[in-house]
Amino acid sequence: MVRVRSKFKVIKEDPEDDVILRTAKDGRADYIVSGDKHLRSLGEFKGIKVLNVDEILKLLKELD
Repeated sequence: MVRVRSKFKVIKEDPEDDVILRTAKDGRADYIVSGDKHLRSLGEFKGIKVLNVDEILKLLKELD
């Protein structure tokens, strides 16, 4: 469970995507895995990398 306290606004084209960013930041996530074009266009947000499914699977294989 993550208590979301952040209130920033980043993605003007789709403000509902900001919930994902706020949750990831407040939850101290390392990665966001998404195919959403707005999130993907960021590439990284406050040190949190935004990856698609193929990229996270490749990363997990490398860690194995």
